[in-house]
Amino acid sequence: MTDSARGQGRVFRTLDGLRGVAAVFIAMRHTAFFRGLDGSGGYMAVDLFFGMSGFVIAHAYYDRFIEGLSAPRFLALRYLRLWPVYVLGALLGSIAMGLRVLPESANLTPTQIVQSIPCTLAMLPGPMVSSAIYPLAGVAWSLALELIANLGYGLWWRQLYRPVVLAATLAGSAVVLVISTLYYGRLDVGFNWASALGGLPRVAVSFLAGVAIFRVLGAKSWRLRVWPWAPLLVLPLLFWTRLDPIIYPLICVFVLFPILIFAAVSSEPGPRSARVFAWFGLISYPLYAMHGPVGALVVHILPVALLQSHWGLILGAPYLLALLTLCALVERCYDRPVRRALSRWFEQTLDRFRGESIEVSTLDHPLG
Repeated sequence: MTDSARGQGRVFRTLDGLRGVAAVFIAMRHTAFFRGLDGSGGYMAVDLFFGMSGFVIAHAYYDRFIEGLSAPRFLALRYLRLWPVYVLGALLGSIAMGLRVLPESANLTPTQIVQSIPCTLAMLPGPMVSSAIYPLAGVAWSLALELIANLGYGLWWRQLYRPVVLAATLAGSAVVLVISTLYYGRLDVGFNWASALGGLPRVAVSFLAGVAIFRVLGAKSWRLRVWPWAPLLVLPLLFWTRLDPIIYPLICVFVLFPILIFAAVSSEPGPRSARVFAWFGLISYPLYAMHGPVGALVVHILPVALLQSHWGLILGAPYLLALLTLCALVERCYDRPVRRALSRWFEQTLDRFRGESIEVSTLDHPLG
């Protein structure tokens, strides 16, 4: 493994920009202002997130595992990285549910909401009071799947660095994903109890593909250098393409998304574009975690007739700008200091492993 592949503090700005574009599409998908503009494949942004996460986790933690980082400690680091912004979104979701402004609100009584809050705040499923696994936090299902993938990686990272094992595991996961997609009739699964098991091969394939990209970059000098804006411009076209719900999504997961990630990590922008891409990378997780309840609360105060007219789309642009600004403030004024505080608490509570620092960096990103 070469030093350039291991990272040593290296950042991937084009990947940050790609992550930001994907997060915007997810926000559009779940906001009434933009109904239909996210494209029929907007849900596949989650699969792209899983792939980017696999690459970044492998890049950020390779040296730490070599130095003795344990799987439980690694999982704790990942949980600490996810939890602050997640819990803010979960609290907003609980408020929105209590005000009965979410589509799922008809399924939950006030008692059921109260019963769900402890599990939701801990990022645990249950109780089964709705068809959704996490009725108060719509994004929690994907974050939980990522934690499962992180646990698997933490336990078997050494074996996954053997090319034969990685290829076999990836191929086996791909077979299971094909079977799952055929069984459910779609790739868009994992968020409700009825399709919960389908989320496991979904995260496994994309996460392992990201790990494989890291291995290829470390073992070979291969690169796919493109104009840095190209992956960001191609992604909306993939989401807007309207084809069948089985073959096309699988092609995206197996072929097109890995190519986009490979191109993104091989191509770095100039200084001006790098600042834009970095900003989108920073706000992508707050946007992902908070867009649902914030959008529901904002839309709730507007007349239905207004949303159904052309004015709804016109209002969507300033709303999105305001949401991005809010997410930037959350990242800077809330997420960073809370993560630092949690890191200090963690250091003081647990024995240190070989004197290693566990400051949760911006590189260690839950969505890429």
